[in-house]
Amino acid sequence: MITYYKVETNLIKYLKEEREVKFYKDGGLLKKLGLQKRVYPDIYFHTGSLNEFSKRLVINSKITVVNSTILKNKIIKLLGVESDKIEVILPSYEPAIYKKKEVQKNFKEKHNIPEDKKIIYFTAKDFSKNGFVKFCNIIENLEMDNWKAVVSAYGDKEIVYANEILKHRKLSEYVIVVENEIFDVADIFVLPTTIENFAYSVLKAMANKCIVFTTTNNNAIEILDVFGIMDGPDDSNLSYKIDMLLRVEDEFKKIKKENYKIASKLTFEYQKEKLDTILAKLAL
Repeated sequence: MITYYKVETNLIKYLKEEREVKFYKDGGLLKKLGLQKRVYPDIYFHTGSLNEFSKRLVINSKITVVNSTILKNKIIKLLGVESDKIEVILPSYEPAIYKKKEVQKNFKEKHNIPEDKKIIYFTAKDFSKNGFVKFCNIIENLEMDNWKAVVSAYGDKEIVYANEILKHRKLSEYVIVVENEIFDVADIFVLPTTIENFAYSVLKAMANKCIVFTTTNNNAIEILDVFGIMDGPDDSNLSYKIDMLLRVEDEFKKIKKENYKIASKLTFEYQKEKLDTILAKLAL
């Protein structure tokens, strides 16, 4: 079986363990000159943007696997390929077993956060493209005060950027900047991103019993209830929604549980079963 992928995920490793896999190579000079037949992959695992190379792989591979139905539909519309040539395997994430209340208590004690305050969280590898300034706008417009914001920044560049923005906006006393992810501590995760690729952080937050908000731009909205979908990075209603949740404890707990229930179905076992079904379909 010939395959092609950009990132070696656990699912790819599983495939290699179960099957004899050859990695697709685009070919040498003879293939480029058309003097030798080009053999395309049986399965192409597509991630990222659609450049000319990936378009050619989608069109010519037997099956292309993508991580959302939204992306599948975009590819079908753009390239005109048959629907049965594109398969969807959603991302998976299984959090460590822990007691959220205990982890939150320890975190709040360490950072002198009152026990009754909810944690509103933001993290991303690229703060600019993923809407850190928009996040600041959102918390700045909150009427309730029973919250504390936490931001995880990766590397000195993002830490400096975050602190400069917070200082300029006079938000430093309301926001803590840390280096490690704190999905296990967060109550509400907000990602006002402009990036389309499925935000894995959305799934991680849901699996860690967070309320999640992200934009219509992002393919991760596929696993979110409509309440959690922002009408773009500048959604003027989001601060109102968060204020409502900070007021109504029952609704707060309900959405957390619903998100966890959705995310708990997206396990590695789910991914393996989906992949095995695709392989059986291709008789590979």
